[in-house]
Amino acid sequence: MKKILLCTLLIIFSQQFVSASLVNRVVALVDGKSITLFELDARMRHLIGLFDDVDISQIPESQLRQTQQQVLQQMINDLLLKQEAEKFGIEVTQREISNHIEQIKIENNFTKEQFEQTLRQQGLTREVFEDQIKDSIIRQRVLSMMVRRKIVVTQDEIKAYYQNNIDQFAQEKQVHLKVILVPTKGHAQRVREEIMAGRMDFNSAAQEFSQGPNADEGGDLGFVAWNRLASDWRNALTGMTQGDISQAFEVRGAGALLKLVEGKSGGSIPMEEVKDDIREIIFDTKLDTRYDEYIQGLRSNAVIDIRL
Repeated sequence: MKKILLCTLLIIFSQQFVSASLVNRVVALVDGKSITLFELDARMRHLIGLFDDVDISQIPESQLRQTQQQVLQQMINDLLLKQEAEKFGIEVTQREISNHIEQIKIENNFTKEQFEQTLRQQGLTREVFEDQIKDSIIRQRVLSMMVRRKIVVTQDEIKAYYQNNIDQFAQEKQVHLKVILVPTKGHAQRVREEIMAGRMDFNSAAQEFSQGPNADEGGDLGFVAWNRLASDWRNALTGMTQGDISQAFEVRGAGALLKLVEGKSGGSIPMEEVKDDIREIIFDTKLDTRYDEYIQGLRSNAVIDIRL
């Protein structure tokens, strides 16, 4: 499913397929129900409207025709799902379609005029667009009933995925630092003495003396990956614990002090923190597989005549 959708979204339909001389030629029959060239072109024009930064002239004609075939195959799948919906008595009301369109307007901050203009830019009439919305709702309901509800992700599967893909959940050692940069190492040492004597804290010292980043915020650098620190910074931090202030050291001729606000050890993110993400990954993989199996079952039991 994803492969077909990805192809259709990455390749844009050529102008040659939207000429003024469109005829209502049948391009496919599915159990006696037709898909016309007009309907196929309407679907393609809708896809065109999703993109405004692709140079159509740079796409080979063979690739465009391949995309047209892929879209037709998706339309055949949609028609099969509509037949399943009829068999199970699944219906979509006009109110549901209207509510769905209103939601689209809200999400895109469209006025009624802007929405109608967008349809025109995509070469769609409101009637055709409503039919596409209806088909989409029907497709989702059939898939929910026949595919989604039958997918189960177990705790053992989540655990196995986590263990077999542990590298995906690795995290670097990180340190939350504050820094004071002054002209010389001696100057840094004197600032440190003031802090250690309690005459000022690190934040106020940074605000008063530091020529480094974020001085007004106490020299706060936030979290920094340990491996991204220069060796002299790592050496200065070695042996420090939370809240410690480093000895004065030299950085490119300047004097520096570091405060270790907090440290995060490296290693793997606990499974408990990523189990929901893993469940979604496994579910989506199963969904693709079950969808393909379900559609192939429908196609094998249908009479399909492609005439494009």
